[in-house]
Amino acid sequence: MCGRFVRFRKVEEIIDYYKIDEVINSLEPSYNIAPGSDILAIMMEDNKRKLKSFKWGFVPSWNKNLKPVINARIETIYQKPYFKSFIKNRILIVADGFFEWKEKQPYFIYRNDKKPMLFAGIYSEETCAIITTEPNEKFKVIHDRMPAIVLDEDFENYFKDENFLKFLKPIPSEMIDFCKVSKAVNNPKNNYKEIINCI
Repeated sequence: MCGRFVRFRKVEEIIDYYKIDEVINSLEPSYNIAPGSDILAIMMEDNKRKLKSFKWGFVPSWNKNLKPVINARIETIYQKPYFKSFIKNRILIVADGFFEWKEKQPYFIYRNDKKPMLFAGIYSEETCAIITTEPNEKFKVIHDRMPAIVLDEDFENYFKDENFLKFLKPIPSEMIDFCKVSKAVNNPKNNYKEIINCI
């Protein structure tokens, strides 16, 4: 699964890197993004790349009393009533890495080329979930699930191709690294750049 992530890049950098056409919402960077937080994502609308904020915790518009769901499994996204009517509501959630825990020890996972990550996501109105997939060979020593990370070269096809799931394979092992970090990350109130420092 994915229960906490990081986005330290400023909006201006995201606009430049992903050639954003329109900014609907802007958010300050965060080193400890927890469920229920507002997150930044890219959506395609009228053939334009738009940057917009969503609340992390998907609630289907047909029943807003349901419990928010933060992750959607790629294997069952077409079967789950929660998600299947929102398949076309795709977004790419902007991140610079994510946290995962093994035996209560937190790890920070990031791209070793220092580029941003794009988590595949699905939304309903103002809420969203991260799509998760099986882990790659390197990451599976930590956890059996990871965010589906869309590579830059698949950006356009992810939005345009009906069979978008084919672009949601686990990110190649050689593209990521991870390290142990302080247990201070366990408290989402701890939100500072040192929290991603390796120990």
